[in-house]
Amino acid sequence: MQRTVTISQTKKMKKFYLKYALEFIVIVLGISLSFYVEKLNAKNYKENLKNQSLKRILKNIEVDTGDFEFNINALKKAIYSGNWLISNFEGLKNQPKDSIGFHLNRAVYYNTIFVDNQEEYRSLQNSGLIEIIENEDLVQSLQKKYITHEFMKKIESVLLGKSEKFDDFIYRNLKYKSLNVDELGLPNDRTFEGNKTIPNNIQEMIKDLIFYRGFYLNRIMRRCEADKKLIEEINLEISPDK
Repeated sequence: MQRTVTISQTKKMKKFYLKYALEFIVIVLGISLSFYVEKLNAKNYKENLKNQSLKRILKNIEVDTGDFEFNINALKKAIYSGNWLISNFEGLKNQPKDSIGFHLNRAVYYNTIFVDNQEEYRSLQNSGLIEIIENEDLVQSLQKKYITHEFMKKIESVLLGKSEKFDDFIYRNLKYKSLNVDELGLPNDRTFEGNKTIPNNIQEMIKDLIFYRGFYLNRIMRRCEADKKLIEEINLEISPDK
């Protein structure tokens, strides 16, 4: 009889331990699952924020592209007019004053001001979200883009500074015929009021402008090509099928 009681008690103890062991395992699994889901939600939240920032950067690149196209057109016109003046320095007396004024105005004052929006990129950096971008090439491409932007702005500052040096000569020798503008919205209707000669120092300054504008034009065109690749990289990063 005593042996039967002992076996029964043992079975009850085994059931008791098994019950609470299972409850413990369920609790541990529940907590672990909860932490996993919370971690997954946090990861997905950051991933969504990162993708939203990249989508806004895509919009900014679209705006940049429009600015680049305007700047390319303006620079090409300025360079063309500068080269026209160079090729006619020796024979300006044979050229109409309106043509001289038109090209001198474009060669000097067709400058650009590039204004970009770096807010989303800086936000991506400062929030640490840039660290969860899987494609390291994309990270480097973004960094290079905005470093290039700063360099481009410095080139523009140099060009604006060089153009300002013409002011005295221009104001003494050019006259507005009207305030008409061209397809870029820039004034272009000026005539030459001088004696159809351009001093040597002005000639050299025009050549200097042509060089720097050509250098800047090359930079913009290279940036446009790089942006096309950057767009592809961003789209791959935010693609749900990556």
